[in-house]
Amino acid sequence: MFTKKRVLMVLAAVLLAVCAIWEYAMPTDAAVRSYYLKVEENGKAVTKNQFKGYKYVSKVYDDKGKQKNITFYSEKKLAKDDQFKVLIGENKMVVNYKKIKNVPDKIKYLAEK
Repeated sequence: MFTKKRVLMVLAAVLLAVCAIWEYAMPTDAAVRSYYLKVEENGKAVTKNQFKGYKYVSKVYDDKGKQKNITFYSEKKLAKDDQFKVLIGENKMVVNYKKIKNVPDKIKYLAEK
Protein backbone atom coordinates (compact mmCIF):
# COMPACT_ATOMS: atom_id res chain seq x y z
CA MET A 1 0.00 0.00 0.00
CA PHE A 2 2.84 2.38 0.84
CA THR A 3 4.45 1.86 -2.61
CA LYS A 4 1.14 2.58 -4.39
CA LYS A 5 0.97 5.87 -2.57
CA ARG A 6 4.49 6.77 -3.71
CA VAL A 7 3.71 5.81 -7.30
CA LEU A 8 0.59 8.00 -7.26
CA MET A 9 2.53 10.93 -5.80
CA VAL A 10 5.25 10.58 -8.44
CA LEU A 11 2.67 10.40 -11.23
CA ALA A 12 0.88 13.46 -9.83
CA ALA A 13 4.17 15.40 -9.73
CA VAL A 14 4.98 14.42 -13.31
CA LEU A 15 1.50 15.43 -14.45
CA LEU A 16 1.82 18.82 -12.75
CA ALA A 17 5.22 19.39 -14.35
CA VAL A 18 3.89 18.54 -17.82
CA CYS A 19 0.88 20.83 -17.33
CA ALA A 20 3.10 23.69 -16.17
CA ILE A 21 5.40 23.33 -19.16
CA TRP A 22 2.46 23.07 -21.55
CA GLU A 23 0.65 26.09 -20.09
CA TYR A 24 3.55 28.48 -19.65
CA ALA A 25 6.00 27.56 -22.41
CA MET A 26 3.80 26.68 -25.35
CA PRO A 27 1.37 29.63 -25.54
CA THR A 28 4.18 32.18 -25.29
CA ASP A 29 5.92 30.76 -28.33
CA ALA A 30 2.72 30.63 -30.32
CA ALA A 31 1.37 34.06 -29.37
CA VAL A 32 4.57 36.12 -29.76
CA ARG A 33 6.73 36.69 -32.82
CA SER A 34 10.23 38.10 -32.86
CA TYR A 35 11.39 40.72 -35.34
CA TYR A 36 14.55 42.70 -36.01
CA LEU A 37 14.25 46.36 -36.88
CA LYS A 38 15.98 49.70 -37.06
CA VAL A 39 13.86 52.56 -35.75
CA GLU A 40 13.90 55.14 -38.55
CA GLU A 41 11.20 57.47 -37.22
CA ASN A 42 10.12 58.58 -33.80
CA GLY A 43 7.01 56.83 -32.57
CA LYS A 44 3.73 58.69 -32.66
CA ALA A 45 2.32 59.29 -29.17
CA VAL A 46 -0.96 57.41 -28.76
CA THR A 47 -3.58 57.23 -26.02
CA LYS A 48 -6.30 54.58 -26.41
CA ASN A 49 -8.55 53.46 -23.59
CA GLN A 50 -6.06 52.57 -20.82
CA PHE A 51 -3.01 52.41 -23.12
CA LYS A 52 -0.57 55.28 -23.26
CA GLY A 53 2.47 54.76 -25.45
CA TYR A 54 3.83 55.01 -28.97
CA LYS A 55 2.75 53.73 -32.37
CA TYR A 56 5.37 52.62 -34.87
CA VAL A 57 5.09 51.68 -38.53
CA SER A 58 8.34 50.02 -39.48
CA LYS A 59 10.09 47.69 -41.88
CA VAL A 60 11.02 44.54 -39.93
CA TYR A 61 12.73 41.21 -40.56
CA ASP A 62 11.51 37.95 -39.05
CA ASP A 63 13.69 34.99 -37.99
CA LYS A 64 13.68 33.69 -41.57
CA GLY A 65 14.94 36.98 -43.00
CA LYS A 66 11.60 37.83 -44.56
CA GLN A 67 10.95 41.57 -44.72
CA LYS A 68 7.57 43.17 -44.12
CA ASN A 69 6.02 46.40 -42.89
CA ILE A 70 4.07 46.19 -39.64
CA THR A 71 2.35 48.51 -37.22
CA PHE A 72 2.99 47.91 -33.54
CA TYR A 73 2.62 49.69 -30.21
CA SER A 74 5.11 50.14 -27.38
CA GLU A 75 4.61 51.55 -23.89
CA LYS A 76 8.20 52.80 -23.94
CA LYS A 77 9.76 54.99 -26.60
CA LEU A 78 12.26 53.22 -28.82
CA ALA A 79 15.28 55.38 -29.62
CA LYS A 80 15.53 56.63 -33.18
CA ASP A 81 18.34 55.11 -35.32
CA ASP A 82 18.86 52.23 -32.87
CA GLN A 83 18.39 48.57 -33.77
CA PHE A 84 16.21 46.25 -31.72
CA LYS A 85 15.00 42.70 -31.47
CA VAL A 86 11.36 43.02 -30.46
CA LEU A 87 8.81 40.43 -29.38
CA ILE A 88 5.38 41.45 -30.61
CA GLY A 89 2.18 39.78 -29.46
CA GLU A 90 -0.93 39.05 -31.50
CA ASN A 91 -2.42 42.30 -30.20
CA LYS A 92 0.45 44.25 -31.89
CA MET A 93 1.93 45.21 -28.51
CA VAL A 94 5.64 44.96 -27.78
CA VAL A 95 5.97 42.26 -25.12
CA ASN A 96 9.73 42.62 -24.75
CA TYR A 97 12.60 44.25 -26.62
CA LYS A 98 16.37 44.22 -26.62
CA LYS A 99 18.69 46.80 -28.11
CA ILE A 100 21.20 45.15 -30.45
CA LYS A 101 24.33 46.46 -32.15
CA ASN A 102 23.70 44.71 -35.46
CA VAL A 103 21.15 42.45 -37.05
CA PRO A 104 22.53 38.88 -36.88
CA ASP A 105 24.45 37.73 -39.97
CA LYS A 106 22.04 34.84 -40.50
CA ILE A 107 19.12 37.25 -40.84
CA LYS A 108 21.09 39.50 -43.20
CA TYR A 109 22.02 36.49 -45.32
CA LEU A 110 18.44 35.21 -45.49
CA ALA A 111 17.14 38.70 -46.28
CA GLU A 112 19.49 39.01 -49.25
CA LYS A 113 18.34 35.71 -50.80
